Amino acid sequence: MTRMKKLSLFLVFTLIFGVIAYFHESRIGHWIDTEVYEFIYASESFITTALMLGFTQVGEVLSMVILSLIMITILMLYRLKFETLFMIISMLASSVLIPVMKNSFDRERPSMLRLIDIKGFSFPSGHAMGSTIFFGSLMTLIKNSGLNNKSMLYGLCAFFILMISSSRVYLGVHYPTDVIAGIVAGTAVVIATSFILHKKLDRLPSPI
Repeated sequence: MTRMKKLSLFLVFTLIFGVIAYFHESRIGHWIDTEVYEFIYASESFITTALMLGFTQVGEVLSMVILSLIMITILMLYRLKFETLFMIISMLASSVLIPVMKNSFDRERPSMLRLIDIKGFSFPSGHAMGSTIFFGSLMTLIKNSGLNNKSMLYGLCAFFILMISSSRVYLGVHYPTDVIAGIVAGTAVVIATSFILHKKLDRLPSPI
């Protein structure tokens, strides 16, 4: 992907986030939240709740830090300096932007049907944004690697983003628009980091 395409994609996702941020508490935003809530809660059960609790744990800050350190260690062992730098920049951006954005919008969390107790603001979803940045960064590294079965690995990363994000709505701690905004913002961060390191990442496939 050319640098201009990455810049265009970044602007598109930034614009989408801006639209969501502007309308998330409007009548349209409430309609989206209600419709998605009803769809997700239609599958409520003991097993589903247990699964969602598991996925939401994967998206916790501590889990993301551990996974990031493991990934960074692996990249360093393979002496992939720029891939390591890419991962570090992405995750640092996640740790800085998520609290800044939450405190900027200061949207209160949903008060109904909450299955777990949690504090802090709601918009955007930190789990959705953080997992999108982590697994989205992995997808970028996979794209530029010599690994086989890339489609399966892409699908696995996308699956974790979807399930971690959905778990936040299912557990009642986020509105659907929070999660959508988190995914969009996370994607924008990955694209921006890839844009910054464009010449170094888009070279010949790495040995992993």
